[in-house]
Amino acid sequence: MAGPRAIPATLLALFLAACSGVDRPGVPATGAEKQEARRLLQAGAIPRNRQLDEAAQHASLARVVRHIRPAAHRVCQRMKGANCGAILTRSPVRSRDREINAHVDGSHRVTMNAGLLAAAGSDEEIAAVLAHEYGHVIADHIDKRMGDAGVGALGGLVGGALIGAIICDRSNDDCMGDMVRTGGQFGLGMGALAYSQQHELEADYYSALIMAEAGVPLEAGERMLMRLARTAEGREGGYGQLGMAMARTHPANDERIARWIANRRALQHALSTGLSTDTALASEARRRALETGAAETRWANPRNGHSGVISVKKRWRSSAGEACVRYGWKSWQAAGRAETGGEETACRQAGGPWQVR
Repeated sequence: MAGPRAIPATLLALFLAACSGVDRPGVPATGAEKQEARRLLQAGAIPRNRQLDEAAQHASLARVVRHIRPAAHRVCQRMKGANCGAILTRSPVRSRDREINAHVDGSHRVTMNAGLLAAAGSDEEIAAVLAHEYGHVIADHIDKRMGDAGVGALGGLVGGALIGAIICDRSNDDCMGDMVRTGGQFGLGMGALAYSQQHELEADYYSALIMAEAGVPLEAGERMLMRLARTAEGREGGYGQLGMAMARTHPANDERIARWIANRRALQHALSTGLSTDTALASEARRRALETGAAETRWANPRNGHSGVISVKKRWRSSAGEACVRYGWKSWQAAGRAETGGEETACRQAGGPWQVR
């Protein structure tokens, strides 16, 4: 049984569980995509940064804003996001800060640091960052983070008071005050960081959705993430340092790049098929799983940002499975290829909403 000292920690965990999550996480990365991300980080080649001067940075940012902002607004409206009006009314600005970073403030205005603009290798890479920041705006991450910090602070105050009641002498008001104050500060920080990495991954997914809407090659996002990762490792330099705040609040480099690759592939596949509904995309993903024998296939809808993973646990024992996938249950049965057991059940299911003709 947990002792009394475990109660405050448990209480804080319950408060943090009430913090906000994410609505559009995108698709998870496979083991192969994680390996690819690690390989790219170790040996992948990326173009050199452009080392733009101040005038060229302003010109580059202006070009990117003209191209990306309308696409971000369309994505926001179509996906019923937050703060759509702010995308049009608050123009992104350039800061002279040489730290390689960008951020959104409380008024939902995007600031792009000079260090980041100089570090990018192309307008497309800058577009990936601007689209990422617009993702924070659309998903309302700033307001959510402030709310999460408040929830965490409240939990920390209560937890600090409980700890003080356990370890402080009743006549020592200073001890109790210190415990409450320390608990509140700790809870504030924990609340602000509770979902920060998930928010960054969701903003990355929105970035890919906005880039796809604008017709910007999604591979530019991978290049920019690799550039940021190498800057953090000290493998590229000459234009400022990566912000420590970014290092604390963002996912690990290989995880982030692997997720980008997974979402890029899912979105590019959807665009290549011309399918626009979740049902059609999920059906097509199941067909691919049955045809290839893959345990899982992923799909993402660039129209609404929905995504999913289709799991196929059934492994076909014969070539009858291919006939089922290609012609559906009725044709398979008419050809005398029906079998008893799991294959028959699986083919009936495949011949329903997932039937491929």
